[in-house]
Amino acid sequence: MNTIPAIFADIGNLNMEAVTYQITGMLVVFCCLGFLSLILSISGHVAVRMEERRKAVQEAAAQALRASTSPVPPATPASAEPTPAQVAALAASIYDAAVSSMTPQLIAVLAAAVREEVGHDARILSINPVQGSYAQSGRTSIMNSHTPLRN
Repeated sequence: MNTIPAIFADIGNLNMEAVTYQITGMLVVFCCLGFLSLILSISGHVAVRMEERRKAVQEAAAQALRASTSPVPPATPASAEPTPAQVAALAASIYDAAVSSMTPQLIAVLAAAVREEVGHDARILSINPVQGSYAQSGRTSIMNSHTPLRN
């Protein structure tokens, strides 16, 4: 068992260069850890603020969308026949959606394709959007034509 005077005597025999080296190494490590902790804290705050801004922009867009859309009429029971006014409103909204999807660029491309295929004497009299099932069946037939035959 070491006594206190023996411990103090051993301290006097220590190599002070080794002690200084270890203390310096520990100070460097603690300074680096503190610096890394500071950097991580700052980057965490920046990420939180960026997320808050993104959510604010999304909320503003959602509010603008809610404000721009017209209120939905109350739903009718499933067994009730739609009224002529409801049918007319539905037809008008479908027509508006079809007309709004016809951009001037799309009409120009269609006109160029018709002129290239048919010739200079061709004129487009009207453009009517097709139903989705027609387009889907066309895509299906094209995809099936590329399928290899299996024996």
